[in-house]
Amino acid sequence: MHILLLGRMATVAQQTIRAHLEAEHEISVIRDAADAPRAAHLFETAEVIVGGPLTRDLAARARCLRLLQAPRAGLDNLGLEWLPPHVLVANTFHHETSIAEHVLMAMLMFARRPAEYDRELRRGRWPGSCIWGEPPAMPVLEGASVMLLGLGHIAREITRRARAFGMRVIGVSRNSQPKEAQVDQLAGYDSWRDCLPAADFLVPTCPLTPRTRGLIGREAFARMKPSAVLINVARAEIADERALFEALRDRVIAGAALDVWYQYPRLPDEVCPPSRFPFHELPNVLLTPHVSGWTRQTVEGRARDIAENINRLEKGLPLHNLVRRDD
Repeated sequence: MHILLLGRMATVAQQTIRAHLEAEHEISVIRDAADAPRAAHLFETAEVIVGGPLTRDLAARARCLRLLQAPRAGLDNLGLEWLPPHVLVANTFHHETSIAEHVLMAMLMFARRPAEYDRELRRGRWPGSCIWGEPPAMPVLEGASVMLLGLGHIAREITRRARAFGMRVIGVSRNSQPKEAQVDQLAGYDSWRDCLPAADFLVPTCPLTPRTRGLIGREAFARMKPSAVLINVARAEIADERALFEALRDRVIAGAALDVWYQYPRLPDEVCPPSRFPFHELPNVLLTPHVSGWTRQTVEGRARDIAENINRLEKGLPLHNLVRRDD
């Protein structure tokens, strides 16, 4: 088969993908998706495309396409709308452990403030130390509550780790009784805001859809505790950009750990602010450049999944992680 690896997220794993393929295949690589129109001829014989995005023209050229394999869990911005119904679509995960660890790290950083204490002690200052006998200001995670908006792969791994810290978990799901939820309290999307006053941490783990875009806005921030923290590892647009900035600036909520953003660079050396608002000027924000799930284990696991699906397609076997989509 002719396999086309399209985009940086797909091509970074190409050696591991090749190593796990069980048959000889022709493999083409377009590292930068922006170069795809100049290599449009490669789409004409591709039976498998790993990555994206596809444009209408490129999808029309891919007349032999049998499988579009996403190199990640999210399917947004891949160009699925241009594919004919017979083309299979699959995704892959393996990021949930990495993201769950990132979420717990962010919780601990806001609760225990190690960067602040490190900075002060380097200056010879000892604020908050037990040696002064002052009332402590730091809380522990035990007994705190985290609300998870969505109860998929990531939420399950966060729940496991939160429980190890003795935290209480509030889960939000479209399903009134999701399988293996293992949460202390369950709420629906019609009532989740009523539970916000009880949450010390709010973590969206749902996909970005028309229903979830802007889900966390002024009303939600107004209902949160002044001491609460938002940790966004899903998609930036789930939280209204202006409302989030103003809630942080005005201390409506205590802080936010943001790993997903409203603006992204197109080239590795491009200087690109992550938002049209100056989040970087706010002292109560932890900024990371979409790295929470980007670990060696994530990439290696995804590469094995991708190769396994190609092997199964070659043998005529059912594929893993097939995605249902509208015709």
